[in-house]
Amino acid sequence: MSLQFFMDSQKKFQERMGNIFEEMSLKEQAAYIKEHGYFLMEEVMEMFREMPYHKSWKDYSGWDEVDLIQQHQLMKEEAIDAFHFMINIFLVLGMDEEEVMKMYKEKIISTTNVKKIKILDT
Repeated sequence: MSLQFFMDSQKKFQERMGNIFEEMSLKEQAAYIKEHGYFLMEEVMEMFREMPYHKSWKDYSGWDEVDLIQQHQLMKEEAIDAFHFMINIFLVLGMDEEEVMKMYKEKIISTTNVKKIKILDT
């Protein structure tokens, strides 16, 4: 499977929900991105809430291996939920797998170059 598979699947689902991205005005796109951005953040927060040891004040000493495995699985489920909303944002922005991958690679290169510069400056 590729990223495009996920994007195509999510687009079909969104179309069944009545969201035709190509027909949205810029104002509708902005509202959609805002809403799904909030949903994305909520799913990430839900993932954090499932994460063992994320609360510095909580006593996790009673947790056993089964508890940790269950929480890890719940974190994965929330991460997938967040992924859905990120894909929706890519789609409303008119991005496809090729553009996402190109921009991702460019970002990695620019981030790596910034880190090299910082290392050289110290």
